[in-house]
Amino acid sequence: MTVVPRQLRPRPAWAHGTGLVSVRTRTAADLDVRGRLEDRLHRYCWGFDERRQDILEDCFTADGTWTGNAMGETRVGPHVGRDTVVAWLAGFWPHQRDQRRHVVTNFMIDALTEREATAYAYLLLVGSSRRAVALEAAGMYRIDFRNEGGEWRISALLAGFDIPFWRGEVEDMEPWVRDLFGITVHASPPGAIDAAGDA
Repeated sequence: MTVVPRQLRPRPAWAHGTGLVSVRTRTAADLDVRGRLEDRLHRYCWGFDERRQDILEDCFTADGTWTGNAMGETRVGPHVGRDTVVAWLAGFWPHQRDQRRHVVTNFMIDALTEREATAYAYLLLVGSSRRAVALEAAGMYRIDFRNEGGEWRISALLAGFDIPFWRGEVEDMEPWVRDLFGITVHASPPGAIDAAGDA
């Protein structure tokens, strides 16, 4: 009897396999600005979780972008420009009936110049409601930062999700739900979206 291996979903190492992540060696200079970069990412998380548009606005450059990729199958965004990003993120709040908490860990700097930096971090997104806490999503962030007069802000945030941050299959979604989540490209079979989000 021949055993046919199951297709894993998500495929292990999908972020690296699709070009979403490219991990390089760090330098001593990376650690000098690490605290400021981490603080900016943490402020993004707190801003969303506490529903503070003012904090979110301060996190992004005027031309900042937010893009998502779920398991290499579905692209979310890109949402371009600080105002557009913040409005899209805040658009979730009326629909969320739980308290969200973004837990980021394993932060590392991948590239650093005086003006720009790229970092990665793991994400666990949990939601609490009444007496239950649930894992809503897990994944990683790739964050591009830009130094604007000594303030490091997010110029591009790419969220790579190991599981989608929505319930159900994209094919079964009403158009308004796809719009709410910002789904712009969905590939079938799974794994057909590359780092740029092209099917």
